[in-house]
Amino acid sequence: MTHEELFARAKQCAKDFRSTGDADVTLEMLPKTRVTDAVVVYFESDEHNGKIEVFMERASGKLLTAIMSPRKLKEGK
Repeated sequence: MTHEELFARAKQCAKDFRSTGDADVTLEMLPKTRVTDAVVVYFESDEHNGKIEVFMERASGKLLTAIMSPRKLKEGK
C-alpha cells in the first residue's frame, strides 16, 4: 500500500474511537501524520489466557505501544 492508502485506511479504522476522560481529541485535531515500518511481537501461552502485544519500529526497535489483555476470570472467582 502507498502512504496515502495507509493514511486513508488508518482514518477509517480510527474514525470511531471514543475519547475517555479529559482528553477529547478528533482526527481533525491531529494534522501531523507519519508512516513507519513496524513489527508486533506477541507473547501468549496455551496455559494462560493473558496476552501481551508489543509494537516496535522495525529498524530501531523503538517502542511504539504495548497492549496487555488480562486473563479471563474463571467462573466462581
